[in-house]
Amino acid sequence: MKKPQILTAEKINGRYYTPLVIVESMLDLAGYTGVSITKKHIMENSCGDGAFLAEIVRRYCAVSLGLGENRDTIRDELGRFVHGLEIDCDEWQKCIYNVSAVAAEYGVFDVDWDIKCANTLTVTEYSGKMDYVVGNPPYVRVHNLADYSNVKKYSFAQNGMTDLYIVFYEIGLSMLNQNGVLCYINPSSIFNSLAGEFARRHFLTEHLLTKVVDLKHYQPFEATTYTAIVVLSKENRKDMVEYHEYDAKKGKIVFVDNVGYGDVYIDGSYYFADNRSFLAVSGIIRRNPSHGIFEVKNGFATLFDDFFIGELDFSDYTIPVVKASTGRMSTCFFPYDKKGELVPYEVLAQIPQIRQRYGQHSEKLKSRSLENADAWHGFGRSQGIQDVPKRKYAINTLIRDTSDIKLTVCEPGTGVYSGLYILTELEYGELKEILFADDFVTYVKMLGKYKSGGYYTYSSKDLLKYLDYKYAERNGWDNEQLSIFGHT
Repeated sequence: MKKPQILTAEKINGRYYTPLVIVESMLDLAGYTGVSITKKHIMENSCGDGAFLAEIVRRYCAVSLGLGENRDTIRDELGRFVHGLEIDCDEWQKCIYNVSAVAAEYGVFDVDWDIKCANTLTVTEYSGKMDYVVGNPPYVRVHNLADYSNVKKYSFAQNGMTDLYIVFYEIGLSMLNQNGVLCYINPSSIFNSLAGEFARRHFLTEHLLTKVVDLKHYQPFEATTYTAIVVLSKENRKDMVEYHEYDAKKGKIVFVDNVGYGDVYIDGSYYFADNRSFLAVSGIIRRNPSHGIFEVKNGFATLFDDFFIGELDFSDYTIPVVKASTGRMSTCFFPYDKKGELVPYEVLAQIPQIRQRYGQHSEKLKSRSLENADAWHGFGRSQGIQDVPKRKYAINTLIRDTSDIKLTVCEPGTGVYSGLYILTELEYGELKEILFADDFVTYVKMLGKYKSGGYYTYSSKDLLKYLDYKYAERNGWDNEQLSIFGHT
């Protein structure tokens, strides 16, 4: 039977509508398929216009008719076993229309739907009753809510500036019966954000985590958020998590590997990959750098690059500067002395071209978010300034593979911006061998910090861990520690 056209609307206030292909995949992952779904309670607790509920009704009707149930019985069971909550009454009305339209396609009419216009944060009548809880909970920073009082009572919100979808995990779990299954799609930041730390620990200590789908660079919503699907089960008995990814070439979700609970959780965050990749790089993630062979820092943060960097009509107080993201060299107005101290404006203004340049841009310079308001004529942040006299290596932070890595030698007196730089006594050739390696790309991808265009990013801390670990490995240091972490 042809699937009915479902009404949609642009999702606002943290609400993003879920494409049908994702809805179908999530219901399959949750096990809401086949004849087992009849007479099972299922809840979508942030149902919007009914993307999940419409497909749930379609499945329930199709299965029940296939089992020979009459339509009056199906009507009664839809009203008894299919549940929904939506705070926006306009969306709730669309949902009622949509699920009724689907039921009508199967000849089922006049369903007394248990779909309420209500605030899920305050509803308790479904506690312990659901066989399934599914959906796409709202992505809203709780400090943006008009009323924060209903959030404070939830333990998953104890880390302060949490996202509302994390609280919905606690609500969803409370709705499940002792054998219930929960399946949500939400930002993949749940794997590593501070806000999600308590929830992550709870999922593992209570043995709930069963399946994860990292959608990676595929963005199913009209938003910049990168997402993942998480399946929790109250009756889980396995010590393994089924890990799936979205395969862009195949255009579908594919199974990758079963990952042990002990591998998934590292330093409070979740990491997912095939077991071969875990073997290669999990020791790096666990690394606590200790040798002091490397320092990795952020380049200049002028907060007004167009003023400080580019074509200049003066040479006083200038230095060469490398844009780490591209490896290109240009000129930087550097209003600092040899000790890295900001030169007083009155001294700089003695040079007519510099005085004129400041005069043209003083208002914007003063409007920046400055570390020190009195230092309006300097960079917005002090990072990178003290290391100008040192030899270093600039490196970009957006990569897809080794061909994207840009490692640039910066001689003493050269600045770095738009990326990171490495301080080390190693020569260029040895450093390049360490960085231009498949292990580095595998490690960066495993961090799961996605950027548009298929790129991945990493922080100064991430890079320092990798460099310290790989240098120790190459030089035979810490053999005992390396073997403990499963990398020989």
